[in-house]
Amino acid sequence: MAKPKFYLDTAKSARDTQAIKMMYSFNGQRLKYHTQVSVNEKHFQPKCNTSTNIKPVKTIAPYGEQHNKRLADIALDAVNIVTAAKGDELTVKYVREQLDLIYKPKPAKPDPTPEIKHNLITYLEQIIADSTSGKRLISSGKSAGNRYTRNTIKNYGITVSALKRYMKHNKINTLHFETINKAFYEDFRFYCYDVEKKEVSTFAGYVKDIKMAMNEIGSTAFKSKDFVKPSYEADTIYLTLEQIDKIASLDLSDYKKHIDLKKGNRVEKLSYASLDKVRDLFLIGCYTGLRFSDFNTLELKSIENNFINVKQVKTGGRITIPIMSRLRPVLNKYLSNLPTLSNQKFNDYIKEVAKLAGLTEERKITDTRGNIKNESFHPLYNLITSHCCRRSYATNMFKAGVPPMLIMSATGHKTETSFLKYIRANNEDKANLLAETLKKLGL
Repeated sequence: MAKPKFYLDTAKSARDTQAIKMMYSFNGQRLKYHTQVSVNEKHFQPKCNTSTNIKPVKTIAPYGEQHNKRLADIALDAVNIVTAAKGDELTVKYVREQLDLIYKPKPAKPDPTPEIKHNLITYLEQIIADSTSGKRLISSGKSAGNRYTRNTIKNYGITVSALKRYMKHNKINTLHFETINKAFYEDFRFYCYDVEKKEVSTFAGYVKDIKMAMNEIGSTAFKSKDFVKPSYEADTIYLTLEQIDKIASLDLSDYKKHIDLKKGNRVEKLSYASLDKVRDLFLIGCYTGLRFSDFNTLELKSIENNFINVKQVKTGGRITIPIMSRLRPVLNKYLSNLPTLSNQKFNDYIKEVAKLAGLTEERKITDTRGNIKNESFHPLYNLITSHCCRRSYATNMFKAGVPPMLIMSATGHKTETSFLKYIRANNEDKANLLAETLKKLGL
């Protein structure tokens, strides 16, 4: 049986190389096979076809040894394929196909990515995953291109949990996009208000997230106007400067003392040392107007001369806050790290501090749980949370006569309308402030 032979193709490439092809005659047929090896003409040895001691490519050629090994392997496999072939299958096409399987295998086609048929729940869960990983970024506004905050992602999760409870209560397996209509809105609203007795503000958050997801999907059947986000005004409290002074002047210096904090069936011993740090953290919030996420992570390096420079966690915006004299003694207590605490523990512990400071007067609180206006009375200390700090700062500055636009530069509010809804000043406060301003102006 004749052995395969090698020759140079006449065509030259741009790099001045020529392809080496194999010629193999068998059973009255002739196979021409492209070996995918190319060399400069000066490196090819035609005598390789007449002498077993001469290889097709000179060893001094680039990759000469690798090329010769490939050519030898192709020749040997061609002979073996022809030898093993039987009957009618021994054709040039068959031999070429068998060689191609070895030396020119086609990459396996990847399995087609299955098309995910989302529903409202799975789509919101995808939004959460993509927002967490950073694949999904804010697409508009001043924060465009930035990642979503942890609070925003957390709120998405809260909405998903509420929808799943609604589905379980109503024995619904899937919330298909085409079912997210006015009837669903009204049914979900009934569930939130009448079954779970949720606050209007909580339901408004759910509606916001549902509308966001459905608008992203772009369903033509979805009508955004049917999903009314109810307006609300939170009845949260603020502390006057005098009340804040009571907390600031509370003597917690005896670190050997502690109080017993009841939490369910257990009692936590809370030292004065811990209460002192909580009190300082609270004062930092009241004297800066920062959100908890910002004043709880405040670093001393953010304090330069008479100002605090902060990049807000929630909005990503940068603000500069003047340090008021009341804050100086608090900051001077810490030479390295300012106190920090979880939001839950802060809210638990600051109530105990306020109670020790004597903030025990009764306050009437109005809420809209279940979309019904409810009134209840609570001791003031039991109403104090981390959010009280920011409201206290804004309200006290406003009542002191500081122009809203200057306060907004510290709190980061974008519009005066949103700021005026935020502060806890009643009509009497505003009238007194106007009267004082007129007096200063001599009017």
